[in-house]
Amino acid sequence: MSTLTVARDDFRNVRRSYLIAGTVGVFSVLVALVFLAEIDIYSDAYRTIFDVSALIAFILPLFIASMSYLSVAGAIDTGTIQYVLGLPNSRAAFLAGTFLSRAVIGVATVIVGVSVGFIIAAVTFENGADVGRFLWFLGVSMVYALSLTGLFVGISAMANRRSRAMLGVFVAYFVLVGFWGGVLPVLSLETLIDAVATTLGLTVSESTREFIAGLSPVNAYFGSTRVIYAGVFESYPAIEAIATNSDDLIDQWWYYVLVQLAWAVVLPVAGYLRFKRAELT
Repeated sequence: MSTLTVARDDFRNVRRSYLIAGTVGVFSVLVALVFLAEIDIYSDAYRTIFDVSALIAFILPLFIASMSYLSVAGAIDTGTIQYVLGLPNSRAAFLAGTFLSRAVIGVATVIVGVSVGFIIAAVTFENGADVGRFLWFLGVSMVYALSLTGLFVGISAMANRRSRAMLGVFVAYFVLVGFWGGVLPVLSLETLIDAVATTLGLTVSESTREFIAGLSPVNAYFGSTRVIYAGVFESYPAIEAIATNSDDLIDQWWYYVLVQLAWAVVLPVAGYLRFKRAELT
């Protein structure tokens, strides 16, 4: 059996659990509610895209984690991995196929959610919906979904057990979104950098801080969304705050796309290196 066969079978099993319908449905409803709530607040739909980006950044990881954290660890715990690898399948094909099926679901979730938002914006917003900006929004959000899928599938492969996988995704969300993403008001990457710099008597430049912060998937996603607002940064204060005229690498939207793609590749590879040596019982 090939990677595509594994992906097809895994997709079929997930579909039977109604996980796809639940994930896509709930996420689309959340996106729709944001657009509906801001119809009378903003004239331009791209301003609401700015707010929906925050929803995607912080909420989408929870959806993708719920459908990915048992992708490998669950198969090992239940013993179904023995059947799949006995067909025969290589462990590489199993992991790649599992990643592919979960990535398809994650990307489909984004496509449906953004499409729902576009329809609402086109019909109800004063200035309608800019197709080009929505396509950019869709593109960078799909990349983000891929990076999250790689992250959580990789953790599942490294954990090898249900309980470890659950703990792993919890820690990953806390560190990469809450801590690294700057959501927590006191305990954050910024406070850690300040504490280390003070202890060592060093001064950390703003560009270095931005570079470190931008290595997380959530901050990389925010960085990549700058391309959506080209030419309209000055239209709203919130959007203007993320504008940059610098030619530095850390201010380029495509750099943050590459950071997200790195997460989509590196974590599954790391998971495979652990998975291929694991004893399957």
